[in-house]
Amino acid sequence: MAKRCRFVFNRKAFSQQVLKNETLRSRMRDSANEAVTDSRCMVRDHDGKNRSGVAIICPAPVEKAHGTLEDTLGRMHV
Repeated sequence: MAKRCRFVFNRKAFSQQVLKNETLRSRMRDSANEAVTDSRCMVRDHDGKNRSGVAIICPAPVEKAHGTLEDTLGRMHV
């Protein structure tokens, strides 16, 4: 039987280096902008209290009819 492992993260450092990292955020933003091909969808930056990122917003009827978000996520490379 495998032994259990325990990982200890420095929360403040992890937040600064990964969750709030501007370089990663800009890469995600650029990749999302390149991947979105439907003019009815938009890319929005998200700068939250705990983490930063990019949101891809698409109307539900468009997603249901065309699978736009699924296609967009498939084209993203970070």
